[in-house]
Amino acid sequence: MPHVATIPAARPTAGARPHTRRLSLSGVIAPLATAVTLLGIAVALVLPPILLHPLLDAAGSHLLLGISTAEAHRLSDLTVTELVFGPGSFAFTGPSGGPMFDAAEIAHLRDARTLLWMFLTAAALSGLAAIMLAIRTDARLALIRVARGGAVLVLGVAVLGLVALIAFGPAFEAFHVIFFPGGNWAFSATQRLVQLYPFAFWQLVSGLVAIFAASLGLATWFTARRLGRRLGSAVAAD
Repeated sequence: MPHVATIPAARPTAGARPHTRRLSLSGVIAPLATAVTLLGIAVALVLPPILLHPLLDAAGSHLLLGISTAEAHRLSDLTVTELVFGPGSFAFTGPSGGPMFDAAEIAHLRDARTLLWMFLTAAALSGLAAIMLAIRTDARLALIRVARGGAVLVLGVAVLGLVALIAFGPAFEAFHVIFFPGGNWAFSATQRLVQLYPFAFWQLVSGLVAIFAASLGLATWFTARRLGRRLGSAVAAD
């Protein structure tokens, strides 16, 4: 019988495994990056005075400080402006004519400013990463991943919202323990920072951020899914 040469099965090339892994990671990173970007937008949306002023009034900031609503708005605007744009000194005059905040309050505000900018930077970088991954991916697959990111955000908001409804106080404290490990976040009810931004204010702000985030997530999920289906129908028709 003549000898029949056998051809050994081709082994995967060295680049095959990394390529598969890269695709798998993209499928995880793209939705997460989308969710973080949308959450960053939701946080940024609550910073304008037109939204913060009504929340201050509802929380009774002017009553706790013993000043008019207009003055409470002015002091908050100065605080938020330094949080977002700097310089971060928070050295402006309070209702009594002296410094608005003491040294401990200023230290906490500076830490909060650093945390805010770190998060907003992470959100911006996440948006850039999501865009870059979408460019390198099939359009329909990119839309599917974006839709998943919107769904992930909605699910996360639902879970955190449930926790907040049950135990907002412990969750609020846990947040500060994690992100302000130095411990400079516990202030008395007589300090200006607590009076300007009381506990009720943070409940309202958290609720508004959750509404914005869930709305953005739902809109992204719905729009990306719809576009993906249209694109799939167009490809099938061709």
